[in-house]
Formats: sequence, C-alpha cells, structure tokens
Amino acid sequence: MRHHNKPSMRIFFISIVFLATGILSAAQTITVGDIKAKPGEKKTGYITVPAGEDGPEVLIPVTVVNGQDDGPVLALIAGIHGYEYPPILALQRLGLRLDPVDIDGAVILVHVANIPSFLKRTIYYNPHDWINLNRAFPGKADGTMCERIAYVITREVIDRCDALVDNHCGDGNEDLIEYLYCADVDDPELYVKTKALAEAFGLRIIVHDTTRPRDPGQSVYCANTALLRGKPAITIESGKLGRTDEEDIDRILTGSYNVMKHLGMIQGKPELIGESVWVKEYTILRSEGNGIFTPLVGRGYHVQRDELIGILTDFFGNTIQEVRAPYNGIVLYIIATPPMSEGEPMASVGRF
Repeated sequence: MRHHNKPSMRIFFISIVFLATGILSAAQTITVGDIKAKPGEKKTGYITVPAGEDGPEVLIPVTVVNGQDDGPVLALIAGIHGYEYPPILALQRLGLRLDPVDIDGAVILVHVANIPSFLKRTIYYNPHDWINLNRAFPGKADGTMCERIAYVITREVIDRCDALVDNHCGDGNEDLIEYLYCADVDDPELYVKTKALAEAFGLRIIVHDTTRPRDPGQSVYCANTALLRGKPAITIESGKLGRTDEEDIDRILTGSYNVMKHLGMIQGKPELIGESVWVKEYTILRSEGNGIFTPLVGRGYHVQRDELIGILTDFFGNTIQEVRAPYNGIVLYIIATPPMSEGEPMASVGRF
C-alpha cells in the first residue's frame, strides 16, 4: 500500500513537480481505442486500424493504467518495428507490474504498434505495404496500412498524452549499442523539457538530433510527431540483432520507471548510471548497391576518420563499396548480417 503525505502538502509537491516539467493534467477517464479506464483502473484492449485495399483490419494491443490522482499522461510505445523484441517484452512486463494505486496520472502502453511486422518477423517494413512505420507519421486515415496505423496511433495515443517514449532497439540485422535520440525542433522551452526527459531515462549515450522534420503534417517519426505537437518525446535504443537479452529488457524497464519518477508520477528519484555523454553529430552510411555486406567493426567501436569499417561485394565476391568512417567517432550500429539492398543503412557513426 502506498503511503501518502497529508493532502495539502501532497498537492503542493505534485504542483511543483508538474510546473517544473510544464505538464499538469487532471485525473479523468482515459479513452484509447476500445479502452475506457477510470481513475484507479487498469484496463487492456485494442486500437482498431480499419482494413484497406492492401490488408485486413489490424488490432493494436494497449494497456492503460490510470492512477487515482492528478498527474501527466505518459505514452510508452514499443513495436514500431516488429523485429525489435526487448521493448515489446519490457512493456509487457511493465503492464503487468504497474498498479494504479501507485501512480499519479496515467500510463498508456502500446505493446506492439506494428502487429503485421511482428507476426511475420519482418525487419523495418510492414509486410503488406513494405513501408517503414517510423517513416509514415502522422499517417493518413485512407492511406496504406502503415499510414493507417500511424494515423490511429497519432490520434489515439500521441494526441492524448503529455510526454512520450518511443522504444526501439537494433533490428534483426543491426548490431547496436544502447543510446537514445534527443531531437531539437527549434523550440527552446520544449527542448529543455525533452533534454531533461532524455537525461532522466538513464542511458549513457544521448544523440542530439537536429535533423528531424519541422512540418507537423510531415513529421515522419513517431517521437517527432509528439514533439511537433509541443510534447517532450524521446526515442530510445536498447537491444540488438533480434535478441531478447535480459540486460536490454531491464534497461528499458529501469528507464521507464525513471521517466515516471522524473515526471512525479511515482515516488523516488531516477536511477542514473552517471553523467551522460552527448553525440553532437551522426552520419548514416548507406549502400550503393545490392550484395553481401561484411562488417569489419562492431557496435561501440571507436573509429578514426577514413578507417575501413565494412565491405560490400557483389554475389561473386567483387568489391562494390568500401565503407569508411566519415570522422573520428563511435559506431552506434552496424549491419551484422550479409544481405544488403541498395540505399539501406550499413552503419551509423556518431561524433562526440
């Protein structure tokens, strides 16, 4: 059982926390898809994505944990990419553990945003329209399947939350070090809140990203859609190569609790691992053709400018492309499986 302070002192404390973060919502019934959770309730259900010419109706599983008292609405999303398993497993566990008695405000957990990709085990793309869901926001009501999914997530989740964490990891082909993106969309006050959210999550490496689109109608990315609606949002990466390592799952669970503590939703202070290291620039190196890719370094490897980090060959072994580091930096991720298609990412290198 949670032990509260005297009501007047508790209201004063919550008000100070929410004023500091710029977030203050009243306790109310939370409606997401077919779920209606009153204050003090935890409910599960689905967001329905209507059928279209390219595929059937899709049901996105969601848990809403609505606290008994005032507080912000936090959205935690997993499975935008269906082959990224640690976030999906982390939010499943979190949904089972969270108790409305212990929460001020509400948490919306989107367990698997891209159900078709998850069930068919496809990396990056939805198997019905072959679009990357994290390039389809804010979506279209009458668009392709990914555009329809993005549309309902924007309407049912992003538009109803006060802060958002989009949980990712290395896809089935990506050897990735844990880090997060803190995007800057030219709103100084919003960036202060977003930076605080990023630091509270607790990952050591934070990428300061200034490359996100500024047009709300073409927001492209899930977290960027929230940012362009004035809501602090981050994208985290924890996991690699389609694996389900416990340390990657636990890192997401700890970060989720840290964010709730930071927002004053649960008691305690964020559990941080030390001062964050900021990556001020990153470059995605892309393939110039189809073939077989051989990485020469791994995730987290410190590279020098022009260092050879991978080789792309044709199917007979002839070199098509030498992949070299653009500057001194760290390998955020590198493709660690042989198949390579033209235009696809081969590696991402960040500069501190």
